[in-house]
Amino acid sequence: MKAERVGGFACKRDGHMVRISTVCATGFMSLLAMSGTVYERPVFGQAADRIIATDNKTLASGEVVAVTPNAIDVLNKEGETNKFPIEQIREVQFGGEPQSLKSSRSMLYRGRYKDAADEVAKIEAAEMEGATDLIIQEKEFVEAASKTQAEMAAGQSPAESSKLVQSFIKNHPKSHHAYYLYELLGDVYAKLEEPEKAQAEYDKVALAPAPAFKVRAACAKARMLLRQKKYAEGIVAFDQALEIEASDDASKAQKREAQLGKAACFIGDGKSVEAISMVKGIIKSTDPEEKELLGAAYNVLGLAHRNLNQDQEAIISFLSVDLVYNSSPVNHAEALGNLTELWEKAKMPERSRDAMQILEQSYPTSPWAKKSAAPAAKS
Repeated sequence: MKAERVGGFACKRDGHMVRISTVCATGFMSLLAMSGTVYERPVFGQAADRIIATDNKTLASGEVVAVTPNAIDVLNKEGETNKFPIEQIREVQFGGEPQSLKSSRSMLYRGRYKDAADEVAKIEAAEMEGATDLIIQEKEFVEAASKTQAEMAAGQSPAESSKLVQSFIKNHPKSHHAYYLYELLGDVYAKLEEPEKAQAEYDKVALAPAPAFKVRAACAKARMLLRQKKYAEGIVAFDQALEIEASDDASKAQKREAQLGKAACFIGDGKSVEAISMVKGIIKSTDPEEKELLGAAYNVLGLAHRNLNQDQEAIISFLSVDLVYNSSPVNHAEALGNLTELWEKAKMPERSRDAMQILEQSYPTSPWAKKSAAPAAKS
């Protein structure tokens, strides 16, 4: 299916691009010019869609012509349609989508949930005029996911916001975001202390044909046990994730997270020495560009050292997150919260205040900010 140009406007018959009436567009712009109004909005369908891989490189560009939970089909400029497995994809950037939508989705995937929710709320109705169904769905996805994740990150109940997630899944069951949202909904139920419902959602992720999602589902179940402080059961569950036969890059990344979760269970089970050895091995084998995973790893390492009263080693671990691996707000807030306490314990109150100030200014809704502010309010 080839695109045509009508009166200088790109269009496609019964396809992804939108029809634009030259007469109407010209008349509309003339009226705006007479009124002195400057109006700019994207012409949907003219810019290429881009598929961004998990390593943040462009996997493909062209026109997204079909999406399913398992793959995305892209029509390239040569007229060929190629299918890309969902486990290889970090995000889809739609040509002509509002900049605030693109920015908010990027924030969402970087863990800046509150910023993402605020950014997507800036999109005005005029910016979505003529938008394709996929772009409209993308806006709904970011709204639902960012609001729900922001409330959970702030320690608030996601009971109401998660209804947006449930609604999206019901209305768009074939979305390429399906597995992401099943896992998110599972996390919501885990937060609400409804483990059976959580497991039911994680089981939906495990039904994916890609091994990486089976590992991911097993990790989600194990993380729920970790949050419940069922450390022995968590260790078994993380081992089950690690035993899944899978050697692709996406699965390897998930298994590193499983190893880290297992180390956290070791700490809770009173085996901090073993946890330190395990985490150091993870850090050594991880690509330096995997900053989010490394940030989480140094936090677990710091926690293990704290449990052994090795405060100096703990400070070094949390400083590694603060100064180097701070791309994830969740990881950074945790490191700053621990540094606030450790600097105070080390009788370095100025550094403690500095860490708390950064924490409160950068992540005011974080549970770590509230925890650090409580002792200060009493003193």
